Amino acid sequence: MINGNEGEKQTAVWGGRLKLFGMASILCLALSMVFVLTQSPPDWQRGLIAVVNVILLLAAGWSMMRLMEVKRAATTASSRYLKRMMLVMVIYVAGVFFAEFLFDHYAVTGILAFVVALVPALGVLGFIGAIGRYLLEEQDEYIRMRETQKFLIATGFMMVIITVYGFFEQYDLVPHIPFYFAFVVWCAGLGVASLFQWRRG
Repeated sequence: MINGNEGEKQTAVWGGRLKLFGMASILCLALSMVFVLTQSPPDWQRGLIAVVNVILLLAAGWSMMRLMEVKRAATTASSRYLKRMMLVMVIYVAGVFFAEFLFDHYAVTGILAFVVALVPALGVLGFIGAIGRYLLEEQDEYIRMRETQKFLIATGFMMVIITVYGFFEQYDLVPHIPFYFAFVVWCAGLGVASLFQWRRG
């Protein structure tokens, strides 16, 4: 059992870590996108960037889970959701490295090429599935409302960025980016929404 003073101390510690890792994750993600789009780095640098981003996201997710436990705000559904998300991120990174390795070292063609290219997408699909399952499982209406609000803010953020960037690309003002970057932008929007809610309390 955590007493009052210890609880306040741990709340401050994990709240500070969540803020630190959350902001670092958003900044790192934004800088990574700019670097990849402007410098065309080799595969090993892309892989390193992906690992750093995932580590920061995992650290932010773990800090959030610990903060919710300390504040006794964690529901069963939210704890499951955070654990699923951390697992999905690991699967995604592993899938990216697996696909890159096969395409770089073997002549993958035909149907097999489509299957291999689909492997990294499984992590993203798992992410989307985890979100949907969480909203179905969460019994606390207030928490479900706040999470739904975050997802809507992230979706609006993504739509604005992708639309504006799309018109810039249409007139050859910026380089082309793959469609799956829409999900990366959505994740950045989710981080912005989380910070927005945190600031509002």
